[in-house]
Amino acid sequence: MTSTELERLVRDKMNAAGLSQVIDEHKSQFLEFPDGLFAELVLKDGSQLVDVERIMRESREFLAKQGVELDSIVRAMWTVQNIDDPRPAVGVSGGIRAAWAFPVTLVAGGATTQTEVDVTYSAILEIRNKLVRSSDKSLDEKTVMKEVVREFLKLELSLGGESYWDPIRYPQRELNEAALLYLLMHSPVGKK
Repeated sequence: MTSTELERLVRDKMNAAGLSQVIDEHKSQFLEFPDGLFAELVLKDGSQLVDVERIMRESREFLAKQGVELDSIVRAMWTVQNIDDPRPAVGVSGGIRAAWAFPVTLVAGGATTQTEVDVTYSAILEIRNKLVRSSDKSLDEKTVMKEVVREFLKLELSLGGESYWDPIRYPQRELNEAALLYLLMHSPVGKK
């Protein structure tokens, strides 16, 4: 089976289930490799994730019976809706970490999910040194921190394929100093 045949099979199943309108045609991809096929379906509406995942699971089982291996990723296009004020970050053991925890609401169509970004103390110091002190004096530290968290999440959510971060399965991210330095070099927040 070729990637074109796989795309046709999946699109037919999506049409039959009435889900073709939730697929982003430009970001989804169908690829073939020597050891099998790969499909990445990107959804405009996260409320349809379960249904599309079911269709992909059925397609994988159907192809496996024919001796064809299919790997797939089904993901939604999440955007940041809201970032709340920070609070102390709590570690796995229940103790307070040297970090600020920013609660975040993400949306994808009709779906919402809650996540948290823990900004480590070393990253906070770097933000203070590089962004707060050099920014427009009318901006307070919390506003600058929230903007950094927003840009960090935009970068994380822009990744696809095997690099995709699933905020439903893994609702916590950490912004440490290394991630911050990468962010400053590759996003608008470093240029502001």
